[in-house]
Amino acid sequence: MNLPFHLKYYFYYLLAEYEGAPAVIKITVLLAIFLVVVFILSISHIIVLNLRFKRQKRVQDQFTSTYREKVYKILCSSEPLEEISMAKIFSKSSDLYSKKNKKLYTEGLIEIITAIKKSGKTIQRHNLTVVLNYFQLPSYWQSVLLKGQLTKRTQALRKMDQLQQMLSGSLLLHSVYHRNKDLRKQSRAAFIEYDNNDPYKFFEESFDTEFNALDEIRLHHYLKRKATLSKLPDFSRWVENAKNTDFKRFIIKEIGLLRQYHCANLLTTLLHEEKDLYVQKQIIETLGILDCKEADSTLIAMYSSSLTLLQKAIITTLAKLKTEKTLTFLGDTYQRSYDSSIKIQLAYALSNYGIAGQLKMESLSQFDNSFDSKVLAQVKFTNNQKKRQTPATI
Repeated sequence: MNLPFHLKYYFYYLLAEYEGAPAVIKITVLLAIFLVVVFILSISHIIVLNLRFKRQKRVQDQFTSTYREKVYKILCSSEPLEEISMAKIFSKSSDLYSKKNKKLYTEGLIEIITAIKKSGKTIQRHNLTVVLNYFQLPSYWQSVLLKGQLTKRTQALRKMDQLQQMLSGSLLLHSVYHRNKDLRKQSRAAFIEYDNNDPYKFFEESFDTEFNALDEIRLHHYLKRKATLSKLPDFSRWVENAKNTDFKRFIIKEIGLLRQYHCANLLTTLLHEEKDLYVQKQIIETLGILDCKEADSTLIAMYSSSLTLLQKAIITTLAKLKTEKTLTFLGDTYQRSYDSSIKIQLAYALSNYGIAGQLKMESLSQFDNSFDSKVLAQVKFTNNQKKRQTPATI
């Protein structure tokens, strides 16, 4: 039996039948063939994913059973270990040299580090370095960061940051001027923590050409971590020199969050000179966070000539300062105000003054005004609810 001959015969036979068929039949046949091909490809993709998942599960289970408990104890131990000791503790496996397993081992180590932090224990940094070298992760991730594709380089940067011990200023310099915006910004933010020579060099450039909310989150994350390692510099110089208003607003916000109290006088002076409305608002809010009572006269003086956005910020800040002057001002402003939203905010601000604020609110409630009575009653009700919930929360 000549198989090629018969296959060729039936192929030309079906082709001839197809050529002579109506247009509807032709379209139906093409769609059927297309669906069969899609079905075969989908099944093949599912099988590949399933095999990959099973392999990853096997490696993760192997890591958990072989290394997890021992690595946890090593990282929590107060005694420094050497790499020779690591070789005695673990039996070296050929899987350690597989690049496919490096990512899974990295995930396992990150989970252990996270678990130690949540438990409140301190990680022995020397032992962490020894463990990373044992699994050969520094050389692997550094190679990916320097030579990998763009998506892999971004992933490598994040993984190395999570492992804490593998980044340096010289290594990040390869990415801080990259054309890709996300990689460049992430590298510049990490540069703050890992560079020892000039970690804040990009603050002179307002960090980057564009500054957004994600950049704020990145920078605040690294500034908080940097504050635990060393003393932060005076942020006021970047407030004065910043050309990007969004970056300038961020630096002013960080002055408050990181409690740089010595910058309060500069911010009070800058409040008169600043022209951007949102930067002014951030200055006012930061003065409240810093509890700058000396700024109460300045804020009170600018209240009447300010827009509603700034007036609300001033009220919020005065509610935090809690001086006799601010209490009197809030009460008088409440009586003079005709804006409903402003009056509601003023009432809540007065409630923050404790007994003195309650007395002031009672004196205001004597005026025959149904709206004021409802506002003050609502404020009292809200405060009573908070007092009832406080013991339950404790």
